Amino acid sequence: MSWCSLPLDFSRHDMETNDDSIQTNSDCTRDFFLPGIVNEANASDSPKSVVEQRFAAVRRHDVDAIVALYADTAVETSPGFCHDRTGPAGARQTYSELFTSFPGITDDVVAILVDGKHVAVQFVARVKKPDGTLAFEVPLANFLTVEHGRITRDETYFDTKGRPCN
Repeated sequence: MSWCSLPLDFSRHDMETNDDSIQTNSDCTRDFFLPGIVNEANASDSPKSVVEQRFAAVRRHDVDAIVALYADTAVETSPGFCHDRTGPAGARQTYSELFTSFPGITDDVVAILVDGKHVAVQFVARVKKPDGTLAFEVPLANFLTVEHGRITRDETYFDTKGRPCN
């Protein structure tokens, strides 16, 4: 796995695989996320692999593949939600609404840090206008817990700029 310069002071030690687990900028994340992607998780999938699968499915706007990665008891939080969302149905609601509202949404992962069953991801979501110019971008932090090959907790943080939850 290649190592890319990181402007943040994170530990490079991956507790699970004992290798470099932080990737930065879109050039690095393309190499990091594309190999070995599958549509469904199984009990032997590592937290890192499950997160790779989730981001790849988001890039494809593949709601079914995203939903398959969430445990029945998963809890999803976000400043954009008025209430926590739970399980695969909550994930389906989140990503169906996102892709319907912003059909051209993309993301660029800035950094990933893995510590056992916990995965932290810093990324930027971007939406373009029909003419290809940037409509807006939002920096986000996503903290996930993965157990037995499924996402059990998905906490997302971003600045809502004063917009109410929905």
